[in-house]
Amino acid sequence: MGDFKLGAVEWACPFGGPSGMKIAAELGLSGIELNFGEYEDGYPLYNPRIREAYLESKERYGIEFPSMALNALNTHGMCHGRDSLDGMIAYETIEKGIETAIAMDIPVVQLPSFDNGYIRDDKDFYNVCEKLKFACEVSQGTELIIAFENVLDAEKTKAMIREVNSPRIKVFFDTQNYYLFSGLNPAETLEAIAPEVVQVHIKDGYNGRISSALLGHGDTSFMETANVIKKTKCTQWLLLENYYAVMPTRNIHRDYFDIMKRDIETAKRVFDIS
Repeated sequence: MGDFKLGAVEWACPFGGPSGMKIAAELGLSGIELNFGEYEDGYPLYNPRIREAYLESKERYGIEFPSMALNALNTHGMCHGRDSLDGMIAYETIEKGIETAIAMDIPVVQLPSFDNGYIRDDKDFYNVCEKLKFACEVSQGTELIIAFENVLDAEKTKAMIREVNSPRIKVFFDTQNYYLFSGLNPAETLEAIAPEVVQVHIKDGYNGRISSALLGHGDTSFMETANVIKKTKCTQWLLLENYYAVMPTRNIHRDYFDIMKRDIETAKRVFDIS
């Protein structure tokens, strides 16, 4: 077995739900990072029937679930205080999301801070830390990894890890976001925090657009970051996060799956995945 496994995130694929595992297997992917779902939709994966459907499909098609994202935290951000509606919903999202990950035997829960959860100042920073500590407390007694995803620089990332102070707190890295949202060099940032990274989203883009270019065809120095990933072996899982059915990427070819196949081929070649 090689050093890396290739998967994709559920929310960026041109397919979703339990039936999507069949397509993922046919495309040659090994895993799918699931999305817990939105508060407004009742967190679909919190429903035991829906969980069971995913788990049955997982077994049938040999697909792994390396992680689950609590993307509702981008809508109701961790940066908001516990006395706010968004803050209260963030706590609920974390508690129910962790319960679901444990029930589904998913090893990593990703807690993102984008959109309405973006970290802009020290108050936001410590509000996020408070909720990450809560996540560690809720999952106490388990081996569940709590992985935060944001675009803090290396120094502040390490400060967040020190503040939370748990052996199970890790970083979920992204090959475009640091450049896109903070103007940081992703390769240099990864080099500085590689020991703290657990999994990586791989995507590319150009001209300030998220997920808008095939891997290696954007302006985010993807290949440079890929070399750091290979050198440090900071992760086993590489998860595609280009939005294949969304403009402008979908203009590359009329078949979304053909576009995705090109990224799969590139990733397998670059990271020597058989």
